[in-house]
Amino acid sequence: MIGVDTNVLVRYFLGDDPKWSPIATAFIDEALTAERPGYINPITLVELVWTLRRLPDFDRSKLAYLIENLLLSDTIVLGEAGAVGRALAAFKVGSAGFADYLIAELSEAAGAAPTVTIDRKAGKTFPFKPLFDGA
Repeated sequence: MIGVDTNVLVRYFLGDDPKWSPIATAFIDEALTAERPGYINPITLVELVWTLRRLPDFDRSKLAYLIENLLLSDTIVLGEAGAVGRALAAFKVGSAGFADYLIAELSEAAGAAPTVTIDRKAGKTFPFKPLFDGA
């Protein structure tokens, strides 16, 4: 496997940099194979989603589609793929951010549940619990 950093993924998905986007695209489309896939760890995935979500072209449904396609890819391996899949399912129907759902899934997988939060959107549903219910 080959680790792939966020900046490579951003240049690949945005295609916005005349120098780096073609290089990133060639790398992802040609250098990564099923035998030697790219590895995206959970921190990199969250950083990618965090970066893209700020752009008007990447609404919630497009981000979900992107994550789903990464999960299904033969040339990409997502670290903690089970937790990513569960977080994606919650993200599709919930109101919190993808990072929030992945944090909760990773915490739960480690035996830590619920996940205490100040985030009002996240705190409305399990596996989250508001830090203070009267806030």
